[in-house]
Amino acid sequence: MRDVHPLDIAIVAAYFGVLLFLGRRAARSVSGEESFFLAGRRLSKTYQFFLNFGNAIDANTAVSTVSLVYRQGIAGVWLALHMIFINPYYWFMSTWFRRARLITMADLFEDRFGSRGLARMYALFQASVGVVLIGFSHFTAYKICTAFVPNLPALPFYLAYAGAVGAYVAMGGMTATALSEAFQGVLVVGFSIVLIPAGLSQMGGLAALRSRVAPTAFNLFGSTGDAQFTWYSVLAILFVSVIQINANISNMPVHGSARDELTCRFGAVSGTYGKRLMIIVWGMVGLIALGLYRGPEKLADPDAAWGLMSRQLFGTGVLGLMLASTFAAATSAIAVKTLAVSALFSRNIFGARGAPGGDARGAFYGRVGVAAVLATSVGAALAMENVVEVMKFILTINLSFGAAVLLIFFWRRVTSTAVWMCVGLCLVAMVGIPYGAQYGPLARSQPSYFEFQLPGGPGGQTGASVGRGRFNLEAWLLSKTGRDWSRAPAGGRLAVQFLLDGLFPFAVLLSVSLVTRPPKPERVAAFFGKLRTPVGSSPELEAAAVRATARDPARFDTMKLFPGSSWEFTRWDRTDAAGFVTCCGITAAIVLLFWLGLRLLA
Repeated sequence: MRDVHPLDIAIVAAYFGVLLFLGRRAARSVSGEESFFLAGRRLSKTYQFFLNFGNAIDANTAVSTVSLVYRQGIAGVWLALHMIFINPYYWFMSTWFRRARLITMADLFEDRFGSRGLARMYALFQASVGVVLIGFSHFTAYKICTAFVPNLPALPFYLAYAGAVGAYVAMGGMTATALSEAFQGVLVVGFSIVLIPAGLSQMGGLAALRSRVAPTAFNLFGSTGDAQFTWYSVLAILFVSVIQINANISNMPVHGSARDELTCRFGAVSGTYGKRLMIIVWGMVGLIALGLYRGPEKLADPDAAWGLMSRQLFGTGVLGLMLASTFAAATSAIAVKTLAVSALFSRNIFGARGAPGGDARGAFYGRVGVAAVLATSVGAALAMENVVEVMKFILTINLSFGAAVLLIFFWRRVTSTAVWMCVGLCLVAMVGIPYGAQYGPLARSQPSYFEFQLPGGPGGQTGASVGRGRFNLEAWLLSKTGRDWSRAPAGGRLAVQFLLDGLFPFAVLLSVSLVTRPPKPERVAAFFGKLRTPVGSSPELEAAAVRATARDPARFDTMKLFPGSSWEFTRWDRTDAAGFVTCCGITAAIVLLFWLGLRLLA
C-alpha cells in the first residue's frame, strides 16, 4: 500500500481546523447552562435538520452497513434501515421532548416522579452506555484509518481524535455542534455518494457487478436459511427500536434546542430521512465491495471494507477529503452524545445545577464533563473488537428505560419502584445471563443456543463443542414449550430474541406499578398539563402558556381519548394527521424505489 500523501494529511488537518474555528465562533454565544447544552432553545429549521442528521448519521453505521452487506448481501442494510419505518413516529415523539421543557433525560424522571435517586440512576446507567457509544465511534474511525496506515498505534490516535472533538465541543457547546453539523453533513453526503461511481468504474460497470455478485445478494429480504434479516426478524428489530429510542440520551438536548414545535418536528423527520437515504447509499457501497473483494481477495475482516475501498479508489487530495468525510460522520454523533453525557454528569450525577453561581457555573461544569467523557471513552474504544456485534448489543441495552419513558408519557399509574425493578431485571435477563452464560455449564450443555460454537476438547481440538458469545436465552426458554428453537433459522432465532426482549420490560412495569404506591396526583397532573401545553412561538407567549397551565393543569384534559382513565392518549389535530400521513408516504416511496432499483440491478 502506498503511503498517505502529505496533501491528504493537510486536508484532514484543515478539516479539524474548521471545526475549531466554528467552536471558537460559537463560544461567544455561550453564557450559561441552557445556552451551552441547548443553544438557548433557538435553533432554526436548517440547523435542526443538520443537527438531527448529524446525530443520526455516524461512521459506525456506515462501516457496519457496508460490513453486513459484504457478509450477507443487501439484506444486511436492515440492521440500520429498519428505522425508516419509525420516521412517522418521530413526528410525534420529538414534540413530547420539546414540551417537557427540560435539559437532560434524567430530569424527566425527577420531574415525573420527584425522585432524585431514580434520576441519578438513569444518569449513571446512560452515561456508561453513552461512553461506550462514543468509544464505538472512536473505534470505527480507527478501523478506517488503519486501512490507510496499517501500523497506526491505537492509543495515540484515540487521544488525538478525542482531543480534537472535545476542543470545539467544549468551546461552543450545542451551538458549535449545530454549526459543525451543517459543515460536516455536506462532506458526509458528497463523499459517500462518490464511492458508488468510483467503485463501479474500478470494477467495469453495472454489468461487471451483476456478473461478480450472486443474484441472491440483491434480495432485500434474506432468502437463505442462514439469513438473519428476514421480513419477520426486521419486524422484531423494528419493535425493539421503537421502544429503545425513547430513552436515547440525545432526545432532550436535540429536540429541546428547537425554537418551536414545528421546527422541532421538521428537523426530527427530515434529518432522520437523510440518514435513511445514506444507509441505502452505504448498502450499495457494500454490494460494490462484494464485487471487488472476492475469491483470493476476499476480506478476512469485513469491517475494513469501507476504508480499503476509499484507499483503493481515490488518489491524492481526494483521498484526504474522503478521510475527512469519514471523520465528519464519526464526530457528528460524538459531539451530541458527548454533550448529553456531560449534562448528565454536571446536572444529575454531581448536582452542579445547585452550586453557587447558578446557570453560568453549569456551563463550566459542562465543559469539564466534556473532557471527562471523552477521556473515559478512549478506554472503551481500546476494549472493542467487532462493529456489528456492538450494534446488536445497542439495540437491547436501552429497552428497560425506553419502555419506562413510553409509560411516563402515556400512563399516570407507572411508579418509580416499577422502573427500578424493570431496570434491574432487564439487566439480568438481557445482559447478565446472555453474555455471562458462556462461562458456565450452559456453554457445554446447550452450545447450539450460543452465537458461536467452538471445539471444546483439550486445546480446543477435539471433543464436544462449546458455546461462545451471546446465549439466546429467549429461544432457550421458548424451547421449554416443546419446540427446539436451536434448529430454527437464524432469522427466526433473532426475531424471538428481540420480540421477547421488547415485551419483558412492559410486563415488569405494568405488573409492579399496579401493586405499588401510585405517584402523587398533583405532581402527575402538573406533568401532563405541561406535556399537553404547546410551545409558544415567542419567549413571551411561551412563558404565558406555562403560567396558565401551572394555574390550571387540567385545562387540556378535554383532548384525552379516554376521559377519566389513567391513560393519556390524546386526539390528533390537523398537523398531527397531515405529518403522519406524509411521513408514511415518504417511507413507502423510499422502500419501494429501493426495491425496484435492486430488481433492475439483479
